[in-house]
Amino acid sequence: MMKDSPVQFPEKGPLKAQFPPDVKTEQKTPEKDYSIFGTPQRSLEQIAKIQAEMPKGRFTPPKPDWTHLKRTRRILTKGGELHILAMGDSIVADTMRSAWLAKLGEAYPKAEIRGTVYVRGGGGCQHYKEEERIRKNVVPLKPDLMFIGGISQKDIESIREVIGQLRAGLPDVEILLATGTFGTTDPRSPEELAKDKRSGAGEYGVALRKLAAEQRCAFLNMTLPWAEYIRSTKLHPHVFYRDRVHANEFGEQILSKILMSFFKP
Repeated sequence: MMKDSPVQFPEKGPLKAQFPPDVKTEQKTPEKDYSIFGTPQRSLEQIAKIQAEMPKGRFTPPKPDWTHLKRTRRILTKGGELHILAMGDSIVADTMRSAWLAKLGEAYPKAEIRGTVYVRGGGGCQHYKEEERIRKNVVPLKPDLMFIGGISQKDIESIREVIGQLRAGLPDVEILLATGTFGTTDPRSPEELAKDKRSGAGEYGVALRKLAAEQRCAFLNMTLPWAEYIRSTKLHPHVFYRDRVHANEFGEQILSKILMSFFKP
């Protein structure tokens, strides 16, 4: 994408944030390279400002599927406490920094929603399955819903193993598996998306959907609506990036819109 990019990225680090998160959350470092922090990190007011200024686009909304999210749906609609924990890589961190949980709380005012993010740069289930990380760092937090995604998942079997560890420690936990977004693959090219190893437009998406069905997890293909939104704007994808891999504030809100479409009342 760099060949026709209108954006000049720094040699090191990201572009300066236009909208630094306006809500402070507690952050912990359970071990080197891993972080656990709270979310949402943005107020509804800041989200509204970002969405008002971002380029307008459209996508085909993913079909909400509550088959394996019945407890989540009950809490959202009837009321109660809902703890959502997202686990993965820096793309998952970006997804949660969009503060879509604030929008979810707005859509479901009866529920008391709180969120936690557990991430590692380049982190996938191949990392989280090791050294009892699930037992030590996830189970004590007692999430009701796990979101597992990102572009750093090495293999389907590692995801399967993490699902088993989660259910061993949290028998009632519900799980949402999501395909990847952002990274260096050009979303304008269906051919590149199909070849991407963590894309929902190719073999990985098929395998992840199959795993979700086998393991009674919800599944969300985030790749296709993300790419569709960017293509619909007629703008270069880097308008939505803060560096060559990660979303800026506008890109984060695309992911928020996709998730809110999936969880819409």
